[in-house]
Amino acid sequence: MTPATLIRTIPGLMLAFFVSGVEADWHIEPFAKASLLFDDNIRFSSSDPTSSTGFFTEAGVNFKNESDAIKTSVRPRIVYRGYVEDSDLGSFDQFLDFSTTSFGERSDLGLNLRFANDSTLTSEEEDSGITFLNKRRRFTSMEPSWRYLLSPLTSVKVRYRFDGSQYEDSGEFGLNDYDFQVATGDFERRLAEDKDFVVRAYYQRYNVVELTNKATSTGLELGYKQRFTPQVRGSFFIGGVSTESTIAGKTDNSSGVSASVNIAYDAERMHLDARYEAGVAPSSTGEVFLQNRLVGNVHGNLSAKLSWGIGVTVQDRSTINDNSTQSDRTYFRIEPSLGWKLNREWAIRGRYTYAGESREDDDVKRNQVYVGVEYRKTASRLY
Repeated sequence: MTPATLIRTIPGLMLAFFVSGVEADWHIEPFAKASLLFDDNIRFSSSDPTSSTGFFTEAGVNFKNESDAIKTSVRPRIVYRGYVEDSDLGSFDQFLDFSTTSFGERSDLGLNLRFANDSTLTSEEEDSGITFLNKRRRFTSMEPSWRYLLSPLTSVKVRYRFDGSQYEDSGEFGLNDYDFQVATGDFERRLAEDKDFVVRAYYQRYNVVELTNKATSTGLELGYKQRFTPQVRGSFFIGGVSTESTIAGKTDNSSGVSASVNIAYDAERMHLDARYEAGVAPSSTGEVFLQNRLVGNVHGNLSAKLSWGIGVTVQDRSTINDNSTQSDRTYFRIEPSLGWKLNREWAIRGRYTYAGESREDDDVKRNQVYVGVEYRKTASRLY
């Protein structure tokens, strides 16, 4: 079955999960945001950076149900961003996230979907850094999974993920349509009530639609999961990955380390999660890169009304093919925020973003400030 055929089956898969969950209680959570913003580099460019005030709005709804047999979430949302100094950068984006898991006596079946119709002004900030153009991007991600319990202490899990990106005027500005596929198999053994050992094998395939560029990777990892305390849990994976890539008709072979570390902390008034990953990553530039990525988020409550949060992203990419014409790139983003709860559903929130990228011959910095109101209705039963 080809990726295109799989994508055409998505509506049927979604309908099947909806029907199987019809006995569950469906709940609805509407949400919305409206903010004034200031950006001192609206194109995220080192060449003649332009600052502007603007307006940001977001609205959506989360439908969800949960029972002993199935857990489902459907989250459509729309986002509008506009700038006073450059109306051509106005962007109206649409997103749909779907996630469901069906629980059986010995097996679980899951499906995650994501659709995005957005702008390269935002979608390319972490990927290629080509954000000086307001081009449309259509992104599709699909990840079915199946977990089977071999015994009370051992299980296997298989997953397949397909990501596809399509760009307006693909290929003309260094942005290329591509698809990226990953097949993963896990064997998991429970060592104790709070400890698990995992062996993971995976295969990745990257293909640039309009070029001859392509890459395949195979990897093997050993992993360990543990709940250290009632508040702290973590997982650790390390292994090797081998990649064969073809750029401009020239093939190159390389190998490296793949690894990931995930830590989470939950307390009554604070939550923290941090994840580090090293491995091969796809890109709209028409190549794959060896990527090191660290993402951390912490948020909490100082009082019943005052909340705070900090998000951090650091990402380093290096070319994996000796014939590459791309330059290595390091990207970072830091986002502190404060919120004041007006009542059960309304809040005032301010957010500051400091972002930057560094290449061999170029450095870019960006400051953004958002101040506005947020609305989130308490979940109510739909039927």
